[in-house]
Amino acid sequence: MFEKKTKQLAGFVLSAALVLPATAGSFAAEPQAQIGTTQYTTLWEALEEVKDGQTIEILTDISNEELTLFCSCDASFEITIDLNDHTIYESTTNSPGFSYIAGGGSVAPKVTIRDGTIRCTSKATVGSPYASGIWIESMDRTCRPVLVLDNMTISSANDAGVNCIDAQLHVMGAAISAYDDAVYAHDAPVYIQAGNFHTSKDVSNNGALVAAGNADISMTAEDGIIRPTDWKEKKSTLVRAIWFKDVRSYEWFYEKVYDMTRRGLISGKNSWTFGPMDSITRAEAVTLLAAASGQDVSGYSASDMFHDVEANSWYNHYIGWAVENGIASGYGDGAFGPNDTITREQLAVMLYSYQTKIMKLDVVDKVTPQEMPDADQVSDWAKEAMDVMMREGIISGDLGDNNVTWIKPQENATRAQAACMLYELLELA
Repeated sequence: MFEKKTKQLAGFVLSAALVLPATAGSFAAEPQAQIGTTQYTTLWEALEEVKDGQTIEILTDISNEELTLFCSCDASFEITIDLNDHTIYESTTNSPGFSYIAGGGSVAPKVTIRDGTIRCTSKATVGSPYASGIWIESMDRTCRPVLVLDNMTISSANDAGVNCIDAQLHVMGAAISAYDDAVYAHDAPVYIQAGNFHTSKDVSNNGALVAAGNADISMTAEDGIIRPTDWKEKKSTLVRAIWFKDVRSYEWFYEKVYDMTRRGLISGKNSWTFGPMDSITRAEAVTLLAAASGQDVSGYSASDMFHDVEANSWYNHYIGWAVENGIASGYGDGAFGPNDTITREQLAVMLYSYQTKIMKLDVVDKVTPQEMPDADQVSDWAKEAMDVMMREGIISGDLGDNNVTWIKPQENATRAQAACMLYELLELA
């Protein structure tokens, strides 16, 4: 692996000296980037002009360019590259999708890349160290450049997703996959908050996360969830670091969401976003209950029951399990509505059915429910379930103005509410 480092360094000295000037003048019909209100024909031009504290906004997908940011800093240099959900990919040469090289200065420059995708798809030389998703390096070791990845997808068909050589890498949230190593660090600290890291099981002898020389890879989120916990010893080819930036310790749902996540009963939108205030869908709700049951759902199928449930959909088996066990039913017109949102009263009915049919647990009176002004808005078919859920403390209502509590039966249930309601129900057992 050290040979990979030295070989790459020589290649990038040539790249910075010869390739940059030639590529910077290349023609593009539409502007690729902008800084403030100034637009640039190519991203190369924006990289040459960007100043400390500025943000480069990417305006379109960018392909078939060898992009290198070369920094030499004796003063502060912190910039952001906002991909705006666009993709940068290299597919025609053995080079990274994006390179970030620093040297000759006394101050470590910092670059944040966020909200997009960087890919290296070239397969000209399988296993070539020149074909990573991102390469970050200190050329003369006078300072360590800092790269921050936030809400990014990085991939490489040849080498590493990210090669970090005598630099600093901070992964706030990223899905990184590669042919060889997801992240390869040599004499470099890597700090991971959240992300998915995956490499080919047939190729990698070192695992998804590789630390060579004096490198150290550490998980920095205090409330994070690492799977598998022994990823260093086992050299796992798939590592997940789960930390939800939208689930903070002061939130009312914090403890219960993380408890459900640690149990493996609920997952986020990805490893770094939970979406607590997003409405939960019918498919997500039955999946949550199926996971809590611990039952094998592989033998169930709903594709023959409902015209809107495909056999290869991720929720097919879970909906089949829920219907056959009396936890949920379709609309009566041949549809289940897997992606439809679910109301608070509908979720209460599902939970009550789960309690009686799966948990086989009698009603446990824990609290005396308050009278709520909108109780008459509960549908007749949901009244028993809603009453039980309130008496058991599963649903407590929402406190509104003037200390008035509302049940809000017709409002959509959120992902945070569903996680907390299931948590309370499981505590009754």
